[in-house]
Amino acid sequence: MAAYTNHFRPLFEARAVAGWLLACVVLPLSGMPHGGYLALVCLLMLAVRGTQVWAALRFRMGISTKWLTKIRIEVLLRTSAALRAQQDAMFLGTGFEWTQKHCQIAHDIMRMPSSDIPGIPDWVPASAAKRIESFFAPANSFPDPAPQGKAWIQGMEPIKVSVPLHYKALGGHTAIAGTTGAGKTRTYEVIATQVIHNPNDVLIIIDPKNDAEFKERTRKECERTGRKFLYWKQATPSQSIRLNPLENWSQPSEIASRIAQLMEEGPFRDFAFLFIDRAVKGELYVGDKPNLRSILRYAQGGINELLDRALRSFFPEAGLADWEDEATPMMQKVGQKAGGTLLDAMVCLYMDRFANKGRGHETIDGLVSTFHHDRDHYGRIIASALPLLQMLATGETGLMLAPKADDFSDDREIWDIQKVIRQKAVLYIGLDSLSNSIVAKAIASMLTADVAAVAGAIYNFYDKPPEVVLMIDEIAECLTENTLQLLNKSRGAGFKVFAAFQSRSDLEAKLGSAAKMLQVLGNMNNQIVLRLEDTDTAEWFSKKVGETAIRNLVTTSSAATASEAHIGEFSGSVSRSAQLEKVPLIPVQLITGLPNLQYFMRISGGAVYQGRIPIIEG
Repeated sequence: MAAYTNHFRPLFEARAVAGWLLACVVLPLSGMPHGGYLALVCLLMLAVRGTQVWAALRFRMGISTKWLTKIRIEVLLRTSAALRAQQDAMFLGTGFEWTQKHCQIAHDIMRMPSSDIPGIPDWVPASAAKRIESFFAPANSFPDPAPQGKAWIQGMEPIKVSVPLHYKALGGHTAIAGTTGAGKTRTYEVIATQVIHNPNDVLIIIDPKNDAEFKERTRKECERTGRKFLYWKQATPSQSIRLNPLENWSQPSEIASRIAQLMEEGPFRDFAFLFIDRAVKGELYVGDKPNLRSILRYAQGGINELLDRALRSFFPEAGLADWEDEATPMMQKVGQKAGGTLLDAMVCLYMDRFANKGRGHETIDGLVSTFHHDRDHYGRIIASALPLLQMLATGETGLMLAPKADDFSDDREIWDIQKVIRQKAVLYIGLDSLSNSIVAKAIASMLTADVAAVAGAIYNFYDKPPEVVLMIDEIAECLTENTLQLLNKSRGAGFKVFAAFQSRSDLEAKLGSAAKMLQVLGNMNNQIVLRLEDTDTAEWFSKKVGETAIRNLVTTSSAATASEAHIGEFSGSVSRSAQLEKVPLIPVQLITGLPNLQYFMRISGGAVYQGRIPIIEG
């Protein structure tokens, strides 16, 4: 086993440097034979010891100051291109591979009082201290004034490299965890910039907070590359495109499912799904395209109009061209009931001539069942779905989510997820969750469901699937069963999902089940963890990384004297032993003590890195 290195012992090499330096000066002047040659030997030893002192000083200065790093966009793209060519990876800041050596140093530091951690002595003037800090600072860095985090975490390794995030690993999806202000959005900026500059990748961003700097960075990089930038923002309709979240589906029931999943689980949700599903299939039968506005209309006003149109279409197709003549006698039958109408007669004709003889149509059967359903009971059931439908399908939000293709006064472009992917555009969705969280969550859920539907179609029908990067900030805002399916099965469709969250409890609270929360996290094979305040999430990541062994030095001493011995006689012993201790490779204290923009990253089945995200300039 490698020898134990104490990085915090007195710097004995500095005394040797002083001695060899003095010898280099004195020997040539002493007149000693061959003094010049001896001075050269001393100079060589001075260089050896000086290198050791330099390494020790660099280490000690590295653990004493927190730094933030800036990077010009040109440098970022150049570094990214080099990493792509050499390792098929994107650039994720600078750092180092975290090993047992760094775990050992971390435990050594955590055992020390904070006042004993080496740094610039207090007696050094402030101006001189700043110059010393700048001399040892990493390239393109400036001190981090924020109080959060421990400076020594990244300073344990003086030699930093470009941290690679391998493209082949991204198909397993990536979880990004971090508390508010730790740097999740800046991490997304670095990743999104590189995705935009790869012409084969499609980028879709769902941002509940609608971060202005992130959006502007995305727009700027699209302009730089000549790619189409699409912006959807609920709060500013005039700046937004129109986006239909019900455009893509393989089974009509998917449309009803996307709406029903916005409701709380229970019998009302199941009945609402049933009624909406019947209306959607009725629209398709008569040749209409279902959207949020039409679904709201039939939910509020009933399906009488839709059933009337469906029957008028069905009768001629079923060979009953003179159905109006046969419906006239039926009017007398239904007229005996209060409020009997032509539609009642048409339904009666359909039941007598077709449904009761096994010649009906399942779509019309469903509409007829809804038509006959108790009105009061229907109203109570559908009432639970109406508030959300009204928020999504009316006003400016309705025009943005249920666009009217024949409204020539509205010149905003109409897009859907499949069209975005087909044209390799970049879509940024700002949900404005701070001011309208209920609607934002509903929109996010429907959009992720649309993405899942497109992923399923790509998987089933595309020979060569496109590369789609989906970035979701605060994934708890849009977690549904469709999101679980997206994480579980979208890899074969070429989708790479980045999902950011603050803590595991956010996911569990949204899903209502610890098992489903673990299912979500289990489908994210890569983890990037910034500073966490939630120790449960930190422990989860620490266990993911695994354990290692560190050395503990145990020193014991004893002294004794016999009762009959001379006053000066005594015996004593000093012993030192190294003991191995099994510990987490990354202790929880380090995860909760990370400075802003610093992270630990675990690639599934691969290396573990500690790194720092740069701030993009330009």
